[in-house]
Amino acid sequence: MAEDRDGPDSIESMAFQLLLQKMTSLERAMESLPPLLKKIIDQLEAQTKQPDVEVATYAQLYPELEEPATLAESGPEVPSAAPLPERPRPPRGWRRWFVREEG
Repeated sequence: MAEDRDGPDSIESMAFQLLLQKMTSLERAMESLPPLLKKIIDQLEAQTKQPDVEVATYAQLYPELEEPATLAESGPEVPSAAPLPERPRPPRGWRRWFVREEG
């Protein structure tokens, strides 16, 4: 008897072949990634190897704004504030309004 091409065995076989092809192409792609990544990393490392540049200090940038050493060490004088007035106490019977006494 001739095998039916539309039977379940042939469909499973075709699906298996398709999956096998996809897996093979995926494996090839994964194998090609490490050399490509190494090439990219080498190019990026070559770009970052530049001579170091000195960073200027604030005093070098603005020498005319530099304060004398005596003011910088002691800091500006801050006048002391007057003490706060004492808070008035509520009357003694005030608490009875809020507390219920049961007897």
